[in-house]
Amino acid sequence: MDGILVINKPAGYTSHDCIAVLRGITGIRKLGHTGTLDPNATGVLPVCMGKATKLIEYMDAGFKSYRAGIRFGTETDTQDIWGKELERTCGEALPASFEEVAEALGAFLGEQLQTPPAYSAVFVNGRRAYDIARSGGTPELEARKITVSSIDLLSYDTKKGEGVFDISCSRGTYVRTICSDLGKKLGCGACLCSLVRTSACGFTLSEALDLEEARKMPREEVLARVLPIGRAASEMQRLELKEELAKAYMNGMTVKTDSKGYIQGEPVAVFINGELSGISRFERDSLRPIKIFS
Repeated sequence: MDGILVINKPAGYTSHDCIAVLRGITGIRKLGHTGTLDPNATGVLPVCMGKATKLIEYMDAGFKSYRAGIRFGTETDTQDIWGKELERTCGEALPASFEEVAEALGAFLGEQLQTPPAYSAVFVNGRRAYDIARSGGTPELEARKITVSSIDLLSYDTKKGEGVFDISCSRGTYVRTICSDLGKKLGCGACLCSLVRTSACGFTLSEALDLEEARKMPREEVLARVLPIGRAASEMQRLELKEELAKAYMNGMTVKTDSKGYIQGEPVAVFINGELSGISRFERDSLRPIKIFS
């Protein structure tokens, strides 16, 4: 079976755990997920089946949205509440108002450099940063360019020193680092206390199937929730190829067609008669196939 099953990942599961559960439910071996979620995070996890697994590298390039909980006054080694506490500030040092937090949070909007946390899956000299940190070392991590397209404070409880904000950000953004950096900016320290991914790869939480519910459903009902493979290309450039060019294209040949309005060198999802048939790139007016779905 080819397509995408959108899962609402529960807390306590790794993304790979979800794949293992779904293999057991569906009997399908060829599964892969996009955009790894930390075990304590929940929310949208698109799982690709069959031919759709060929699209994972293209699907994961877009922006993702999250709803994050932040706790002020506490700093940890992992930048979230599940790590080892390093420092706690007194209540008087916490932000005084919603407006103060909202103004400081707004400074993270746009393009910026972010240094990944020590406890992250980033490779440092061939080793994962978290492996170095867990063994007592300090991984040397370089700042990377990220983009925050929107960030909005939804609530802030002055008594508890906790707030909730929504954020839409580019691939590779660490929301817990946003929390930690915001705490430093306000002079009180902070860490992430909850994280829900609300959208990814064009899929939203409203269309996600709860993994625990999927365990209780008959196999046929779970498979009925699988979305067509074409949805995997919802955030890509799209081209409906003329029928007279279809045969040559499906044979892996470069075809000539108008490239006006397309970004050169960026992936293009090619549809034939309304069905996703391949991924290509434009080189001037030459459409060069990258992957063909026969």
